[in-house]
Amino acid sequence: MTDTRTERVPPRSVPEAPGDAESGRGLLLVARLATAWGTDPRPTSPGKTVWAELSPRRCRTAKC
Repeated sequence: MTDTRTERVPPRSVPEAPGDAESGRGLLLVARLATAWGTDPRPTSPGKTVWAELSPRRCRTAKC
């Protein structure tokens, strides 16, 4: 995901959202599912790119 907001960079440690919160779980899901994730500045314009690396999981049951 890329955006032009330079003042808001995701924290490296993602806290859990309160149980009754209606938002705030996106990066928590990314952090739990990704093998690595981070941010990079956009080289040709303002903003940042948030990236994630995922590894395929092997099926451990016969119902895959």
